Amino acid sequence: MKLLVVVHDYLPFHVAGTELHAHQSGSQLAARGHEVTALFTERDLSREPGSIRHGELDGVKTIEVVHQREYADVRETYLEDESARIFRELLAELRPDVVHFHHFAFWGACCATIAREAGCRVVATLHDYHLLCDNSVLLKRDGSLCEGGPRGECHECLERHPLHPDRAADETREEAFARAMGERRELHAGALTELHRVICPSHFLAKLFLGAGWVREEQVVVMKAGYPGPRRAARRTDAARPLRVGFVGGVYRSKGVHVLVEAFAKLKGTAVELSIHGALDWFPDYVEGLRDRARGLAVSFPGRFEPAELDAILAGLDLLVVPSIWYENMPITLQEAFRNSLPVVASDLGGMSEAVEHGVSGLLVPPGDSGALAAAIRELAGDREQLFRLASGTPEPPSLEAIASELESLYTS
Repeated sequence: MKLLVVVHDYLPFHVAGTELHAHQSGSQLAARGHEVTALFTERDLSREPGSIRHGELDGVKTIEVVHQREYADVRETYLEDESARIFRELLAELRPDVVHFHHFAFWGACCATIAREAGCRVVATLHDYHLLCDNSVLLKRDGSLCEGGPRGECHECLERHPLHPDRAADETREEAFARAMGERRELHAGALTELHRVICPSHFLAKLFLGAGWVREEQVVVMKAGYPGPRRAARRTDAARPLRVGFVGGVYRSKGVHVLVEAFAKLKGTAVELSIHGALDWFPDYVEGLRDRARGLAVSFPGRFEPAELDAILAGLDLLVVPSIWYENMPITLQEAFRNSLPVVASDLGGMSEAVEHGVSGLLVPPGDSGALAAAIRELAGDREQLFRLASGTPEPPSLEAIASELESLYTS
């Protein structure tokens, strides 16, 4: 079977949940004898937009297309005419049996229609809310949750993009963005109807898109990512030493790392220490603010790590915290913690509420509430038997091999 995996960014330069799952599942399918090609974009100011570079990674053929992420008008952010042209040409050259989209950013949802018209089986995994939301995380400009979802005032967020100076003179700025909001929604809702299957890693995300009327029940498959590596046994912690708390993932505002640091400021006098693992150069201003807040606290910033180092990082922790302030879908690091029998404290929001069973595999706290988060960490620092019970109660996530088999069956059905 010839499989084309389409994603916005890709390994090795972009290591996040979407990219990891797209590559790991693709590599596993390649090992099973399928011809797998990953198609993705990269910002590279030293090369011309649209430039193509071929490569290979872990048995997956790679095609990198330069996209500078620069737009002259808000409509370009979802129409992506040039990317669609390149996609059409590559599709004719590659002639895949299945096209599996892991993200439409920088490609445009119209590529789903192009793939369908080319006679391909077309599948998409929705890792976030990009099709519904211009910033992908359903957060308003002030950082608060957008509860409107598909009926929210999206034009407010779209206003971060430019308007072309040649737009119609009889259209006000407000009218232009309102029109863009409607056009974007219509395009994305229509593109979803072109998909043979829509994979949702959480029931929460599936219900959101079903409730919006953008997908049909018969299209939807709820399927988590698969995880490589062995299931590890629960371990007891040494009550004589500080509780080792960790954050692992993207270090930016929607991940709520600032909430975790604020919680540690409330834990002075408690035997706890925090390590923050993740790239520190993506959002330097945010990280600088975290460092300022962390001065004088038992907080370290080990920074970027390679995927192969994750198990060693988790082995050095007693507790993982996932303090996101957005509707996380199904965080990969949360499931990796479970594979390592590591209990989790997470925000009671989105797919995190679905993944963590409160009092069984971890604790859930109100999102953005540093006081409640501090109380949960303090409770576990003082009760190592409860911590061990939670570690013993972590579920075993699906293996990479099992999910590859599910995908293989889905593609051939």
